[in-house]
Amino acid sequence: MLELEATNTHLYPGATGTILSGEPVSGPVTLRFADGGGAAGTLSGEVLHTAPYTTAAGTGITAKSWQIAFDGDRFRITARAAP
Repeated sequence: MLELEATNTHLYPGATGTILSGEPVSGPVTLRFADGGGAAGTLSGEVLHTAPYTTAAGTGITAKSWQIAFDGDRFRITARAAP
């Protein structure tokens, strides 16, 4: 399983972070955010699908899909993707 840590409280085009464990291959993903929140997701090729989650401040984030690029132990969200 791939475990990612984002540098912010949510994902958006330009958001970055690090790979905490695992390899960037298709399959389940666990996301951790800067505020201590987290979300489940799935990596399918270069698309990251995230399940709905709530930030630590209580903001609800809907399920979304993102184009994601990996470079060594870092990742970057490059664009919104179709669900």
